[in-house]
Amino acid sequence: MTAPLLHCRDLHCMRPLWREGASHVRGVSTEFLSGEFHAVSGSEGCGKNLLLHVLGLLEEPDAGEVWLGGTKATALPAGERDALRLRTFGFLFPACALLPSLSVLENIAFPVLKAGGTTEAEQAEQTLAALQFCGLEGEAEQPVGNLPPERQAIATFARAIIHRPPLLLAESPAAEEILVPLARRAVDELGLTVVWGARQDGPAISASDRVLRMSGGRLDAA
Repeated sequence: MTAPLLHCRDLHCMRPLWREGASHVRGVSTEFLSGEFHAVSGSEGCGKNLLLHVLGLLEEPDAGEVWLGGTKATALPAGERDALRLRTFGFLFPACALLPSLSVLENIAFPVLKAGGTTEAEQAEQTLAALQFCGLEGEAEQPVGNLPPERQAIATFARAIIHRPPLLLAESPAAEEILVPLARRAVDELGLTVVWGARQDGPAISASDRVLRMSGGRLDAA
């Protein structure tokens, strides 16, 4: 049997919401196999976004474990955990958070420039591959702020995969109708593993290999 790329055991986490109340993850244990598209679905407040943050090492759980392959990520010192997150994950968030005055190429290349550890030739190769995969070669030199919102969303996707992470986590990003097919292609053609926080009626449900449904901070029984 194939070992899971990402799995968690008995996760518990509670964080206050900025409006009122709190978001909860309660006793979640599950696994995510490599090269599959996983959708985590549920109504607003079900805990799916908090679960993604914990799985992506953006939040420390109050209890429980997150494993990446054979590494118990939640047991690592903060610096090692941060380095593992940068190597392992690409992220899509509700806002694109691009720098509008910089070109598409500069925005996309930012993660590999920040991470370092690669030559200029390798950085150029990775940037070109991301541009080509997303169909952005013709817009590479344009200021990203000049692009329409849907093209900015695609640039955000290219930025998320430029460092060739094995895992892509998506927290209800904008332009899902455009990005979900790209993510599906990345699974099929690049072997990417996707964990997508999905609307209950959103496009990620039909594109996924597996749907996990959450309510009240817990995964519903299959």
